[in-house]
Amino acid sequence: MASAVFFVVFFVILIAVYIGFIVLQIRLSKMDSKWPGLVLPSITLLLSLVATITVFVKAGTDMSGYGSMWNVVLSAIIAFLSNNVSTIVLAGIYMYQRDRINRRAELARMNVQDL
Repeated sequence: MASAVFFVVFFVILIAVYIGFIVLQIRLSKMDSKWPGLVLPSITLLLSLVATITVFVKAGTDMSGYGSMWNVVLSAIIAFLSNNVSTIVLAGIYMYQRDRINRRAELARMNVQDL
């Protein structure tokens, strides 16, 4: 019973953290400078690269768990792709927000030209 309660609490906290990261990404992407919005996608991309390198390092120290080199490469590709889901989501939020900012700026320039 205690483990089920722990799982539910952990799951709720995990969802709250994910929502917090998404809200933070939206706020950073809405800033005038384009660089703050690229911070979180860059961090998640670096973390996925670390996970991919870790697969190669683990395979180099203990090859018995992986089998052939193709299995290591496949495991590294799967690690890279699965860890980049958050990078894709955060980059998508960034591109959407920057597109909205650019459209508003273009509309403002058009309105000024119409005057």
